[in-house]
Order: sequence, then C-alpha cells, then structure tokens
Amino acid sequence: MATINHHRENSNNVVQFRGRGARAQLREAYEGRVPVRIMREKISPGWTHGYVIAMSAEFALVAEVSDAMRFDGFLAIAMSDVSHIEEDPGREFVEKALKLNEEALPQMEGIDLTDWQTIAQSAAAQTPLIALNMLDDTDAGEMSYVGRLTGAEPDALILQEIDPNANWYPDTGAYEFPAIGSIAFGTAYMLLLARLAGVPPIPLPPEALPAS
Repeated sequence: MATINHHRENSNNVVQFRGRGARAQLREAYEGRVPVRIMREKISPGWTHGYVIAMSAEFALVAEVSDAMRFDGFLAIAMSDVSHIEEDPGREFVEKALKLNEEALPQMEGIDLTDWQTIAQSAAAQTPLIALNMLDDTDAGEMSYVGRLTGAEPDALILQEIDPNANWYPDTGAYEFPAIGSIAFGTAYMLLLARLAGVPPIPLPPEALPAS
C-alpha cells in the first residue's frame, strides 16, 4: 500500500507564532483558539496535536485531537518541557473536519494547574481514571500508568493501577513528582477501561500481599 502523506506532516503550510519563547507562544495559541502541534523533544519524540485550553504560570492543558478528527481527552504538560510549538500545518483541514464531526472545543473547568498534585487531584475529581506518564530511565520517552488516584505523599502521587485487561491491581504504587512527564485523562480509552473494570477493590496494605 502506498504511503499516505498525512496533512500534519506537510511543513509547507506551517505558521509560526509571533511570541518569543514557549510560554508566550502557548499563550498566543490559547488566546487564538487555533489547532497546534507541540514538541517536547526531551520527553517524547512525537508531536502532541490539539488546542491549548488552559494555562497557569508553569503548566498548560491541551485538549487532544485524534487522527479521526475528534477531541479525545486532555494532556497536562509543563511549559518548561515544550521545545517547539506551531500552528498545525493542516489547520484548515482540522477545523473543517472537527466541524463536520460536530466536535465542539471542550472546556474542562476546575482543573487546578498549580502543580502535578493539584492537576492529578482536580482531574481525578472529574473523571474515574488518570494516566501518570512517567519519564523512562532509558530515554525512551514516557511510560503510562493508568489508574485511580488514591492519595498523595509529600513527594509522590499514590495510584491504584488498572491493567490493559481492565483488572484492578490489589495494591497501590507511589509515583514521584520529579519523574512525571505529563498527566492525561478523559480519553475514550480510559473511560471505556473504567466502565469495564467496575468498582475498584479497597487496596490491600503491603503486609497483606503475598511475598514475591
């Protein structure tokens, strides 16, 4: 089958933002309500496609757009990790396709973008599952851990994970703040996973778990 030259990879139509620095450019994208693609080259080799829908001093919230031209969840990122941001080169197509699909720009009220803890807690208050995307020690990008937030420690978030077959883990794990690359929530996959998994069990204390 012939390789499709996807509209997003055509760099001839790229429009650069006027602002200098990632923060100014994210602000311009947020205020202009335009589809963008964001690169975090030290975190992940790929682009994040979507709309910037909220900002704080240190973080931005992106409403992601899937290849099917539908809004599919939210991604909270640290502005300091953004290496490049530009208007999506397929802006005209994206906007027309979203309109054709009757997709309205989602508004996620109540997400506190102060820090990773407030992001996770406010997201968990509105959706059953979140994904903690942790930095991989092998520089392979991010590893996603999906589950329900059960609490926080001074240096970490506590998550009861769910596996890809929608089975709850019996215990919880701690995920340290410095190792978090991003936090995702509200995707169709995570919502379906939560429906299949049902009510989570009460996490077992470490002493109740079988010896490894």
